[in-house]
Amino acid sequence: MLTIAELDANPQAAFKRWRSKSPIVEYEGGGLFVLRHADVVQLSSDPRIVATEAAIPESRGVTEGILHEFFSLGMLTANGAPHERRRSIMSRALSTVLAKELRASVRNATEDLIDAVYAQGTAEFVSQFADKIPVLALAGILGVPQEERAVFVSHVGELSRFFSPTSTTADIAKSAEAAAFLRDYLMLKMAQSHTGAGFMDAIREAAEDAGVSPVEAAIQIIQLIIGGNESVRAAIVAQTSLLLLHKSQWNAVCEEQSLVAAAVSEAMRYQPGIAGMVRATADEIELHGHIIPAHTLLILSTISALRDETVYQHPDTFDIHRDDLSRDHLAFGAGAHRCVADHLARIELEECLSVFTRRLPKLRLEDIPVFNGHIFVRMPSHFCVSWPV
Repeated sequence: MLTIAELDANPQAAFKRWRSKSPIVEYEGGGLFVLRHADVVQLSSDPRIVATEAAIPESRGVTEGILHEFFSLGMLTANGAPHERRRSIMSRALSTVLAKELRASVRNATEDLIDAVYAQGTAEFVSQFADKIPVLALAGILGVPQEERAVFVSHVGELSRFFSPTSTTADIAKSAEAAAFLRDYLMLKMAQSHTGAGFMDAIREAAEDAGVSPVEAAIQIIQLIIGGNESVRAAIVAQTSLLLLHKSQWNAVCEEQSLVAAAVSEAMRYQPGIAGMVRATADEIELHGHIIPAHTLLILSTISALRDETVYQHPDTFDIHRDDLSRDHLAFGAGAHRCVADHLARIELEECLSVFTRRLPKLRLEDIPVFNGHIFVRMPSHFCVSWPV
């Protein structure tokens, strides 16, 4: 059995030890980890593997209300026709987001955040950069006015409390309040938006065409916000800190901006923002001689699969010059539930890194962040950076 203590101490060492022994391992916290790259890819597209719908909030005593709706009405946690319908309206709306405009939005947000603290020569990276860049980029996509962005960002942060493994009853209550605010705010924006262009118009029109209610449409946007914000936040921390820990590679990106895309891809492989995808078996499954019963909780471990020795040469080495890394790797998931906005997340990460390497080439780590979490979103610890003024 893979224990919580092992994973908290060193998840990569624990996964590596078990990966060499078996394709799956029982988890102390419940369910089975799927460890190997090929199996994670295969099972992500297996129709016998289903999303957990509202099982997660219900396991924590949340059986009704907005947090329950976040799971029961969302595309990320749905199966079959509801998943396809909800995903289709989001895909249609996201097609209106122009890459050029998103790059400009992320670039401007990152530049403004740097300008605000540049004279100090130091900053706490997570709270002053990583927490803000992805949500500001999403606010731009959603058309949130500048004067409303501080409140919007605050409520996104409050909602995120629910997804922490250490969240309390008070955290859950705060998250519910924030989710209700965001639902009502987004429904109002969709009702007001009739410009004939842009994301909010597109998702309202797509929802109407598909027979999706305004509440359900708002839930899809909230899932996009939380999924995009938390995963990109962790990825910004990972790519910046990993490059600074490997200074020659940081310098290479500073000197040659064409390396930005490769650096982003390798950072997502080496330290993914999403640790895994939680699914359940609808039927019995045989995997390399192991029988997995129906109604078993499965954790398709991204963090393990992206260090699989049979796929990557020297997988425990961070190397932006490696030639065995696909651009569309498992960091964004796989199968029907692969991230619907993966191309936009990559744009955010690339533009953010481009600005940091251009504006702060002498950036230094004052602390080394620690990543916690081995099932859902990975949570980086706070750390400071500095630069010469």
